[in-house]
Amino acid sequence: MISKQNTGVFADLAKFNVFIILLFFPLFTVIGQNCFIPGEELRYSIYFGPINAGIADVKLVKTYYGSNRVFHSKLIGRSTGLADKIYKVYDTYECYFDSINILPVTSIRDIREGRYRKKNIDSYNHQSNIISCGNKGEIQAPKDIRDIMSAFYFFRNYNFTSLRKGDIIKIEIFFDDELITFRLYFIGKEHIETKMGEFNCLKFIPEIAKKKKNEQSENISPTPKDDMILWISDDPNHVPIRVKFDLFIGSIKCDLIGHQGLKY
Repeated sequence: MISKQNTGVFADLAKFNVFIILLFFPLFTVIGQNCFIPGEELRYSIYFGPINAGIADVKLVKTYYGSNRVFHSKLIGRSTGLADKIYKVYDTYECYFDSINILPVTSIRDIREGRYRKKNIDSYNHQSNIISCGNKGEIQAPKDIRDIMSAFYFFRNYNFTSLRKGDIIKIEIFFDDELITFRLYFIGKEHIETKMGEFNCLKFIPEIAKKKKNEQSENISPTPKDDMILWISDDPNHVPIRVKFDLFIGSIKCDLIGHQGLKY
């Protein structure tokens, strides 16, 4: 079990990018209170094969957005070492979101990868289900749409005790100017070892589908490929411990290597 006494020592990670997004999204019963608190910090290390390619830090604070008291989460993923010399990465994800319903107010995505640059600033009107997208104007969205960061925290608040093997967790998010459906297939429980120690985890296979124009649903296989796997701590904190995915160029693994300010 992860505890606030076991803070660990922070180290390295790289391109947290889309992968962390795929980490977090369900459809069961909400616990009723947040399993995270302001001041929480998580650090991950990303490996490309045996190479330590970078680090990612996720921090949560309480602040004001206009006159409203909100949570502000910020993730910075950057390349390190040899990977940084070959292909420099410095990606930032931010979200201001309501601390009760975990719905986003404004999200910011600033991507700097090699020579590639892209910035998204999106505002959410949940009364009219409209997203004011900096790149595409106004977009009609499903009810309770979330960005990546708010989905991350929303996911952790769920009551996983009701999960059974084969259950599917689903969430709608807005990412990179697109409406996206994520599904996570619950595979079961697994005990894993990391540099931080041993953890009892919940194991998921995530899949993604973009909404097609004029279509209400997506075609996703009932038997998902296991080219991406997510492990979440089977304790009250529900912290992602590891993500592993296979690409045609090799395998990428992201491990939790440090934390502080956990609620439990």
